[in-house]
Amino acid sequence: MNQLHYTLQDHSQLPTQLDWLTSGERTRLDGFRFEKRRRDWLLGRWTAKLALLEAAGLPHEEIGRIEIAAASDGAPAPRIDGRPCQAQLSLSHSNGRAFSAVLQGTAELGCDIERIETRSDAFVDTFFTAAERERVERADPDSRDTLVTMIWSAKESTLKALRTGLSVDTRSVEVIDDGELSRHGWTKARVVAGNAGEFLCRWRVDGQCVLSIVSRRLSV
Repeated sequence: MNQLHYTLQDHSQLPTQLDWLTSGERTRLDGFRFEKRRRDWLLGRWTAKLALLEAAGLPHEEIGRIEIAAASDGAPAPRIDGRPCQAQLSLSHSNGRAFSAVLQGTAELGCDIERIETRSDAFVDTFFTAAERERVERADPDSRDTLVTMIWSAKESTLKALRTGLSVDTRSVEVIDDGELSRHGWTKARVVAGNAGEFLCRWRVDGQCVLSIVSRRLSV
C-alpha cells in the first residue's frame, strides 16, 4: 500500500515532559482521574504522533504541531496545525505497549496489537465463525494460541477499518486465509466483511504479541 507507516512503543519510551502535547490534548489529559488511564492515553498519543511525523515527513522537533482528536464515531482524527490530515490513523494498546499505523489517503485502515495468551474454547465458539473454529480445531496444539490471537487481532483491525469496533457481531468478519504461522516478518491474510467485501491483512508476531494491519490494499 502506498505510504503506510507504523510505530510500536512501550511505556519506557514515553517522554517525561509533556511539551509535545497540544493545549487541547493537555486539557483532555487533565480530565483523567486514574494514573493508568493517563499513561495509556499518553502512550497512545505519543505512538500515533511518531507514525504521523514519519508519514508527513516532519522532523521530530515539530511533533507539537500534531494533534490526535476524535471523530464523531470515536475514531482517531489526526490534525496538523489544526487542519485535518489527508491520512488515516489507527491505534491500539495492549499490556503496556501501543501500536499505530498511518496510511496516506482515504482507504480504510485498522490496526491492532494483542498479547498471545490462551483463550478458551467458549471464547472461540462465541466470537469466531464456523470456518474459523474448524481451523482452530485442526491447529497444532503448540500453535493454537498464536492462531486464535491472530484471527482475533485481524477481526479487531477489520472492525476498526470499518469504523464499527465491537459494536457489531465479530462473526460478521471472517478471516479466510491466515497464511503461515511464522515468527519471522510479516505474513499475509485475507478477511471478508459481509457486504463491505474483502480486506487484506498483514500480521506478525512480535515477542509475546501479534500485530495486525488491515486495509483494502496493503504491502508491508
